[in-house]
Amino acid sequence: FPPVFVLSTCRGQHQMLPSSTGAGAVPPALETTKKARGGWRTLAAGAGAGAVDCIFTMPMDTMSTQMQLRGYRSPLECTRAILNAKGIVGLYAGFWPFLIQSSAKSSIRFFAFEALSNLVDKSGIDRSIQPGVWSLTCGMGAGMIESLSLTAPTERVKVLSQALSAQKGGVPITAVQLVRECGFGTLYTGALATTLRQSSSVAMRFFCYGEISDALCKTLGHPTDAAPTWISFLAGGLGGAFSVCVNNPIDIAKSKIQAGTQNSIVASLRETVRARGIMGLTAGLSVRIPRLFLSQAIQFSLVNYFKKVLQNF
Repeated sequence: FPPVFVLSTCRGQHQMLPSSTGAGAVPPALETTKKARGGWRTLAAGAGAGAVDCIFTMPMDTMSTQMQLRGYRSPLECTRAILNAKGIVGLYAGFWPFLIQSSAKSSIRFFAFEALSNLVDKSGIDRSIQPGVWSLTCGMGAGMIESLSLTAPTERVKVLSQALSAQKGGVPITAVQLVRECGFGTLYTGALATTLRQSSSVAMRFFCYGEISDALCKTLGHPTDAAPTWISFLAGGLGGAFSVCVNNPIDIAKSKIQAGTQNSIVASLRETVRARGIMGLTAGLSVRIPRLFLSQAIQFSLVNYFKKVLQNF
């Protein structure tokens, strides 16, 4: 068979490689180094991954919010209170805002991270020299874009709905109702706390995902740009769990502000420490850690999988 020409990335010269896959076939070396196409594929992959994530993790998110707002001592106590008040439906209080939020913000997050990374590359900066630094930087930017464009307003509606999930007779809250009664600005109540939480957590997730995924791929002999699904699942989950442990206090403040029980981050944290001690800042972690592990494991692994499928379109 005729030889196949491959451009050597280390010498900038053409090398002759014998083809063992037949005329016109792309050699495996070129397949593993070919950059996946993003754009609308990343948007679609992120949306699909976020929707699947929502279905599996919504009950744990509801419990997390209730434990932060009402101080339940355990997930079991919290679950019992919700089921007694509203039944299984109570665990999915605020489902539609959460579904829209989870799907759309995952789409925006991965697309924004990709766009910011491409922008850095086009500026002539070699991100491979300090990949961790650029994962943090682009992740922080993606988190800010995600928060201000979508997460802050949908989180406000979701938290208000979840705050009523353990109360009998509570009327579901809608965005239209909030805007009609309090104006459009009410949707951005707690926007600063949401942005601080989201930008820091997204930065840490992309950083941890990159570092853990690369380390596992190099150790096990997998190409770093084509990690197996189980590696993406594990790396994404660990990144999600770590981010939760770091920014749980700001998440507590966000929940209190958006539920209308406090007016500022400092006041929220002070009131939490006064009422429950320093350990009050860990409220909800017993639910948030497994939820964010599962959430980010699903998202990172499915985004990679869906993008591979969409390469044919």
